[in-house]
Amino acid sequence: MHLRAKYADDSPDINFIPLIDVLLVIVIFLAVSTTFTQERALDVSLPQAQSALEIPASISITIAADGQVAVDQRVLENTDVSAIVAALTAAAAQEGSGPEKIVVIRADANATHQAVVTAMQAARLAGLNKISLAAQVAD
Repeated sequence: MHLRAKYADDSPDINFIPLIDVLLVIVIFLAVSTTFTQERALDVSLPQAQSALEIPASISITIAADGQVAVDQRVLENTDVSAIVAALTAAAAQEGSGPEKIVVIRADANATHQAVVTAMQAARLAGLNKISLAAQVAD
């Protein structure tokens, strides 16, 4: 008496459902863990301009309306020239491109003119000679 069929298929099958589940979990993890927005240390409202220009990698100085200063997303406790120079020097050394690095000053539209001039002076004292002022493109 034969209990097995004559043409039984004993070849192993690959089950794709667990593989698809694992890949879906990986895709969800990557989508959730990736940030698409640039986080800023200080909230500023930039002045408006008529044209836009893309600036390559740079060191940013952010000046808030209340006078707070941040260099490359690090808020400085002291806003005098020597503290800004030290922060700029450290940022330039970390980036490694020296005096060719562009310094972008992102000052709030309501920030004082003196705060912007202090940031420009600190950039010059740090040996960074290329300075740019950031603005929003007017609608």
